[in-house]
Amino acid sequence: MSYCTLICDIKSSRKLKNREEIQYKIINMLKIVNENFKDIIVSPFIITIGDEWQGLLKYPCDYKEIILFFKKSIPDIKFYTGIGIGNVYIHNFELTVNQLDGPSFYRARDALKYAKRNKLPLVILFDDWDNI
Repeated sequence: MSYCTLICDIKSSRKLKNREEIQYKIINMLKIVNENFKDIIVSPFIITIGDEWQGLLKYPCDYKEIILFFKKSIPDIKFYTGIGIGNVYIHNFELTVNQLDGPSFYRARDALKYAKRNKLPLVILFDDWDNI
């Protein structure tokens, strides 16, 4: 079974003058997204590192709606998004998303790194192009 790992990271976050305020906006945004999209979320979105957040979704799903929700929630903030589609090795979804593991997570992390390196807003890496 394939899953969709979505990782977002704020662009140039250390330069934000209102960083603490943005952090609280992200926390509230994630509470709302986890409730509004609970039918497709396998492991809820949480802040994983500083100004980075991550969640695990069922696949296929409309991950674009979640990204659009993020953009509307923090409209003045630009962020990178890395999406990985693939399997997960740990299926205990009572754990938080940062405790899970597998190719979906590796691809999302690689996609995020590629997005940052190439200044792209969104990069998606798939395990099997036939299942897109």
